[in-house]
Amino acid sequence: MDIKLLAVDIDETMVNSHHKMTTVTQQALKKAMEQGITVAVVTGRCLEGLPAKLRTLEGIRYVISSNGAKIYDMKAKKVLYRKLISTKSVLDIWNVCKNFHVGLAFHSEGRCYDNRVLQMLYRRVAYHRDFKTHSPIINLEKWVKNNKKPLEKLQIFSGNREKLQTMNEQLRELPGLEIAYSSSNYIEITDEEANKGKALNYLCHSLGIPLEQVMAIGDNANDCSMLKIVGCPVAMGNANEEVKRIAKIITSSHDDNGVAKVINEYLL
Repeated sequence: MDIKLLAVDIDETMVNSHHKMTTVTQQALKKAMEQGITVAVVTGRCLEGLPAKLRTLEGIRYVISSNGAKIYDMKAKKVLYRKLISTKSVLDIWNVCKNFHVGLAFHSEGRCYDNRVLQMLYRRVAYHRDFKTHSPIINLEKWVKNNKKPLEKLQIFSGNREKLQTMNEQLRELPGLEIAYSSSNYIEITDEEANKGKALNYLCHSLGIPLEQVMAIGDNANDCSMLKIVGCPVAMGNANEEVKRIAKIITSSHDDNGVAKVINEYLL
């Protein structure tokens, strides 16, 4: 395959179910870059939440974070692209959320904040301290009004899928938002101009790389926008059915080094 750029999701794709990147995957990504392929990380995580092994992997330059809200050039240490949720939209979202007892997490300036102490502690432990710890923000409305900062992404968690479905329907009535309803009991919200596909399209255009020469690998609803626009969309073995229907290639699961296997088979 004449692939010039490899776009890879992180969670349930590049890392396994223990949120760890294996040495096998790390080596495969390194070999792809040695072949002259640009590797772009395309993730729902904020910049501060990148896995430690990924941060130390030489050659990773471009990171699309928060589901496409920002593109970072790690080498030049600058933001190439940003599409943020306006303060008004954040307050509209809050007016929906405050009527439900749910967990919230939001990204601002590359950092991740939670609204619950236990949620913050879980993130710190489960993700091996990849995310830095910040004091929980209990009242999002007050925080936004005081700081006057738009958000990159807002995430809603609940074990009650009926509650999430109700919230999903209400949130979709709000204008100017991109909403991804995951099969893993959460909703992700960005600005309507911020999704992985639009950000990846911008990056490829900036680099002069045709989308036909891009391979993208993902597993969940927020990956669909990028998988639909590239020449070679790849679904993980653990991906949901929507992702698998888009894919031209289905590799093995994130617990079976699926990313490494597709790189070794098709790119090296």
